[in-house]
Amino acid sequence: MTAQDQRISPAVAGWTLFLLTLANVLNAGDRMLLGVVTEPVRHDLALSDTQMSLANGLLFVLFNLIGGVFIARLADRGNRVRILVVGIAGWSIATAATGLAHNFAVLALARVGVGVGEATAFPAAMSLIPDLFRPQVRGRAVAVFQSSSFIGIVGGTVLAGVLAAWLGWRAMFLVCGLAGVVLATVVVVTVSEPAREEAAEQDGFGARWLTGLKAGLRRVGNASGFVALAIGFGISVMMVSVLGAWGPAFLQRLHGVPLQQVGIVIGPAVGIGGLAGTLLSGALADRLVRHRGSLAAMLRVPLVTLPLSTPFMAGFVFAPTLFQTMACAAAMNFLLSCSFVPCVNYAVARADPGDRALASAVMLASSGLIGGALGPFIVGSLSDALTPQLGAQGLRYALSAMLASPLLATVFLLAAFRQAPTTSAAQAHPA
Repeated sequence: MTAQDQRISPAVAGWTLFLLTLANVLNAGDRMLLGVVTEPVRHDLALSDTQMSLANGLLFVLFNLIGGVFIARLADRGNRVRILVVGIAGWSIATAATGLAHNFAVLALARVGVGVGEATAFPAAMSLIPDLFRPQVRGRAVAVFQSSSFIGIVGGTVLAGVLAAWLGWRAMFLVCGLAGVVLATVVVVTVSEPAREEAAEQDGFGARWLTGLKAGLRRVGNASGFVALAIGFGISVMMVSVLGAWGPAFLQRLHGVPLQQVGIVIGPAVGIGGLAGTLLSGALADRLVRHRGSLAAMLRVPLVTLPLSTPFMAGFVFAPTLFQTMACAAAMNFLLSCSFVPCVNYAVARADPGDRALASAVMLASSGLIGGALGPFIVGSLSDALTPQLGAQGLRYALSAMLASPLLATVFLLAAFRQAPTTSAAQAHPA
């Protein structure tokens, strides 16, 4: 039986979306924890900025991406709720284990565990949501889910700073890990696997499963404009990832914000801007699609907002006062976050129902590899190189390397928009 044969009740759909959203809150929040306590962890473990970038960026993202692609294929073929439960429990245990790190190797291994576990949340949710909501409201459902990332950013940064100052950074990781185990228990008890919009093929495992994965990747990658879309999306999130990885350290080094206050300062400014941008862009994308009758119309949102974010990004890096810095950060994050929902929703809407989780995982892989790994690594490496000559100002000028990213992302998204097929929204996998 498919989702077209068995309509999900609004109450079930709403509760499932709520738990998916809550899972993503913890996903984003746990991802932010190390960035908030970069300075005390770096001092306690005697690490360099480059090593912190590797632990908080490249190593985390690399395994998040590798796991994400394989997990996405499982989500397109298997029980998505069970996959999500295992993922939540896994990344929560790894988060707690981060508090036990005594050197770079243990810290990196824990972050790898968090990355693999968190790879379940996005593809599972992006495969479930189309089976829970009609096409006319999916954009808003995706926006609600995506907005939870910024709720997690706010909660994670504030909670991490307060708990780390009160209990120490090690106990903070243990407490946050325990919260995820509780959520995994709630999901397994209260959520059932919904019927799919189209019955999924059962590939099993082994050679046939790998062949199916390769075929799915070819279908997703060969869609007109998809490569440009994925690259542009990845570049568009570079500064967002850098802000999470290096924003707290920047405020501590350049503006003298103490650890117990850094989450309270950066969390609301960044999170509220991102939350507003995500929700508004989802509603606006739905409106543009209905008005113009084309799925590609939703890409007009980031094509406008990304270039507008550049001056605010410069303000965040170079503003002399803390108030000006955080005001620019809020505006910048609002405009940058407007690319999330349109880009991902467009990629998923164009994919075959059996490839939706895989398409979302490829988009997530691009954002992770380009934005989450490359962005923080560039900043960390430049900071190590510039700090001997410039002192604390080295991090400021390292951050300025990100100023070109919004315009470069716009170029790629414009290419994807121009390569978009003429398929109307009504023709794209109606439910």
